[in-house]
Amino acid sequence: MTEVKNPEPSVFIQFAGQGVKYMEDLRRLYETNVDIRPFIQDAISEIRKQKSYYDDSQTNFFSFGLDVDQWIAYPEKTPDLGYLLSSPISHPLIYLAQISEYIAILQQGVDQKLLLGHTHSVTGFSTGIVAAILVSMGLGLNDLWHMAIKVQAMFFWQGIRTQQSMLTFGVNPKLDGELYNSPEGCPSAMASINNLTRGRLDKAIELFSGEGAIYVAYELFPGRFIVSGLPHHLERFHAFLKTQGNDVAWRYIPSTIGAHSPFLGPSLGWSPTDADILGVRFNGPDMKLPVWSNDTGDDLRKFPNIMHEVIRAYYISTGVWRKQIHPLLPPTRIKYVLDFGPGTGVASLTENHTSRVGIKIIRCTLPIGKKQLLEEVMPSLAG
Repeated sequence: MTEVKNPEPSVFIQFAGQGVKYMEDLRRLYETNVDIRPFIQDAISEIRKQKSYYDDSQTNFFSFGLDVDQWIAYPEKTPDLGYLLSSPISHPLIYLAQISEYIAILQQGVDQKLLLGHTHSVTGFSTGIVAAILVSMGLGLNDLWHMAIKVQAMFFWQGIRTQQSMLTFGVNPKLDGELYNSPEGCPSAMASINNLTRGRLDKAIELFSGEGAIYVAYELFPGRFIVSGLPHHLERFHAFLKTQGNDVAWRYIPSTIGAHSPFLGPSLGWSPTDADILGVRFNGPDMKLPVWSNDTGDDLRKFPNIMHEVIRAYYISTGVWRKQIHPLLPPTRIKYVLDFGPGTGVASLTENHTSRVGIKIIRCTLPIGKKQLLEEVMPSLAG
């Protein structure tokens, strides 16, 4: 295992996951960075190629098409959020937004050897873990480009497989984009719950079990969780919590799949095979930095089958963000967290965990974050 050596690494890199808005990030990057356009165009072409292999006549997952280049160029032609955040669309495009942001900073002149030489480790929220693995490999720009396109194909099929998995439970959730900004969001297959201990949440889930299956999908912060369930069961569970006298803050996560739960169990039988067919394999010796897993926070490099472990964790296992960012918890010498999105929600989540440590969270998807990276972080690493 070849590892980047540095006595006092001061940087931590992270990516967000599913259920977040991404088109604005992707459009802004495309419009402001000419150099990244060929990569994004190559990725879109790969998505189209993979789509040509899928018969959508029965599932109708792509009812508004997949004209991503048109959506980027003409915002008025972009489908509503309900469509953009459906799993078959969001899986490939959220990954595209993430890896494009990272490739773009290399094109802008960021010295990857210097950056990774001062990076402690990497992680990603849910599916963002895959972009984290690519970063950890420290590939040259041409090799990264090639590998990222192969992974792009894999994410197209993951979006399909996860939605097919929900069909095996007799549901194909749709999102009402007009409710996205409402106080509780649009009813979906996942929801965030705030102001409830894990013990009380587990008890409520147990008491509710006769009416429907609810699973803890992610532990975000003490008293704050994401749960997965069939949409109609989540609506009843929300009402049930109120009857139990639980004063909780509830907001739906815009997701058409019940990730990190048994609802994606069927996908676990399909997606590793898809990855093998596409030639997407990750090997520990190729990863120069630790990448912390979704559920246990273990270094993924130790697993013999990294791809299967990654898919298993974000399909059916409860994620624990605290474990993924454990190097940031005191005592720590890390000074900067570089967040590559999309969105800023996971950056804020990490900020909540590190508020007393003095770590600076750099939101690299925003112009001000890119400026901080180029003018503050990189010069400090160069010494």
